[in-house]
Amino acid sequence: MGKAVQAGLSGEAISGRGVLQAIGGWRGIAEALVPGLLFLIVYSFTKDEKLAVIAPAALAIIAVAIRLIRKESPISAISGAIGVGIAVAATLISGEGQGYYLPGFWINAAWTLGLLISIAVRWPVLGFAIGAFRGGLSSWRQDRSLRRVALWLTVLWLAMFVTRLAIQLPLYYSGNVEALGIARLVMGTPLFALVIIFTWMVLNRLRQSSDDSSGETVENTGETPPLA
Repeated sequence: MGKAVQAGLSGEAISGRGVLQAIGGWRGIAEALVPGLLFLIVYSFTKDEKLAVIAPAALAIIAVAIRLIRKESPISAISGAIGVGIAVAATLISGEGQGYYLPGFWINAAWTLGLLISIAVRWPVLGFAIGAFRGGLSSWRQDRSLRRVALWLTVLWLAMFVTRLAIQLPLYYSGNVEALGIARLVMGTPLFALVIIFTWMVLNRLRQSSDDSSGETVENTGETPPLA
């Protein structure tokens, strides 16, 4: 979210490389998608949740080890490993394959609640992100256009989380692990990337509109009125 807001407000043109960086780069995408994909593949063939969690757990440990060996920052790998660890624990505690996806529902529900509250109190979350890159967390509230954009972009992000819950929760309660796993993969990074691109486009257009308005103002105020 932060990268998209920063790039859009700075007028940076949308590019595949920029979007890739905004969603974590190839390594970040792999660390986000591959553990869930491995779990889904193993579970689909074995129907054994205990066996299926071994692959993502091992991969998460290997990812952290590789970063440490290369003396790279292990923060993202560790955060990913923690997420996988929680998913593994939820699976083993529940004794059901769909338990692997339970922590994701908590995250989506938390974002949904937070975004809803921010909209209800008229301090949409995207406004703070915009303000952070404009030099003041509350300065955006003085600009009607920014307030409107912040509101609708926050609604967009809210729609993403609500859509995930609306589609995936029924699959969870039906016990359809394979369909849930596919939905989680499709509505994970790919959907996130689409929201990033749209956010970037909207803020880029807002920046261009502001520049055009500023140019017209300078041009108009630069004229010397005729003498009576």
